[in-house]
Amino acid sequence: LIMKEFNEEQFNQDFAEFWSNMEKCGVDKKFDETKLKNSLKTAPGLLNEDSGCAYPGGLLRHIVLSTAIAKKLLKMVSGAFDVEEESMVKIMSLMHLSKIQMFKPNDNDWEVKNRGLNYKFAELKGRLKFGERTILLLMNKGISLKPEEFEAIRSADKESEEPVSRAFDSIYSVIARHSNELAYNIEKEQYRKNK
Repeated sequence: LIMKEFNEEQFNQDFAEFWSNMEKCGVDKKFDETKLKNSLKTAPGLLNEDSGCAYPGGLLRHIVLSTAIAKKLLKMVSGAFDVEEESMVKIMSLMHLSKIQMFKPNDNDWEVKNRGLNYKFAELKGRLKFGERTILLLMNKGISLKPEEFEAIRSADKESEEPVSRAFDSIYSVIARHSNELAYNIEKEQYRKNK
């Protein structure tokens, strides 16, 4: 297995869209643009090669794709629900940022070659899932969240919870979860086709 290459042109295009979204929801001032851009250049979206997003820049590609899907879903449900695009964009732009710290290149060549595990979990303090770790990161940067934004960022951590509890999720959580699932499916399928 050969890891997908970093694509500078795609990355720069994605970063321009991502940063524009960060400005739209007013959180750009809380981040050092250059530092964040450099961190995202090496950050994968997931650990496994066959996920389609386990490569340098894969996290940003996933964030941009899932945000675009969320905006479309939001438009589709806006007649039925009172939803703010700014909140949805904020959720989607920020919810995966903890993965910058959580994933690191796998130094086990056998796992990389034979299992496609390009990355592994970094050893970090506290047993936090990625949504919780993102909320901690945002809190430390002084970014406040509305209750439904907090819930939506944590929604990805709750995949193992009973479906009954999902019935009470806010529309933001529902859109965030489905946008991520769709983006992951698209990335996986594109990888499969281009293999």
